[in-house]
Amino acid sequence: MEQYIVFTSHEQLFCLPVTVVRRIVEAENFVPIPDVPDYILGVYEYEEQMLPIIDLKAKLFSDKTVKNTENKVILCQWHEQTIGIYVESIRGIMMLEDTDYERELTKAKLKRGYIGKFLKLDDEVVISLELEYLFNNEQAQELMDSVDQANEEKILNQPAKDAEIDDQ
Repeated sequence: MEQYIVFTSHEQLFCLPVTVVRRIVEAENFVPIPDVPDYILGVYEYEEQMLPIIDLKAKLFSDKTVKNTENKVILCQWHEQTIGIYVESIRGIMMLEDTDYERELTKAKLKRGYIGKFLKLDDEVVISLELEYLFNNEQAQELMDSVDQANEEKILNQPAKDAEIDDQ
């Protein structure tokens, strides 16, 4: 059994292995980025970098997450950078049992690439997400471009340091 961060989105339990999670933050204010897909809420400044924030419910179910006090952002590794996954609530860090459900879904051709496996938490089924397959190639490129753009704008908008003038 492995440890996972268990969370809810669209009234469904999802999880990510703790090995890909950097931190969970209570972020509410994101810097909007123009001309990006609806599931990108904007960017969030963390450790002097601009990180894209993905509304998981909007990405998977085409329905925006309703803002409330339970919402959290899970900062996690995606390829070679960090992204934020905006979720309805966090259940906690838990050990989960494996199931054989994904084999049946694969046979029925219903399994999606972003579904790693199905796990059990008491009587509930939890979907383990495979972040590297959450976006198709075009979406991944859009996401990386939006981060690059946000980081460039951050650099351009920083006040220039006053050059010291030597009067000698």
